[in-house]
Amino acid sequence: MALRQERPDPSLYEEHLPKEQQATYQEYQARKPHENRLRELLFFVNLAIFSIITVMATYVYLSMKFPAFLAFVLGIATGFLALRVIQIALRKQYNRMRIKRRSR
Repeated sequence: MALRQERPDPSLYEEHLPKEQQATYQEYQARKPHENRLRELLFFVNLAIFSIITVMATYVYLSMKFPAFLAFVLGIATGFLALRVIQIALRKQYNRMRIKRRSR
């Protein structure tokens, strides 16, 4: 006995949306791909800076005979604060450079 060939009804799986509501291919593309890449690069640079400062600060606290848990907590806090200070300093420097360019 042969099996029946069951074919799914395509209308069950289609969504009936008006043509205006369907997204076009251009809507899925990134508007500024270079800006997105720069943001991703800056994210990983921030992560690397935070990690390096945290490790160095934790080593300093451990060498000063702080308890291990306290040294790690202080190291993380120091890494975060140092990262924020670096970010603020770089923003100020960038704004100064931008103002100098405009005045030329």
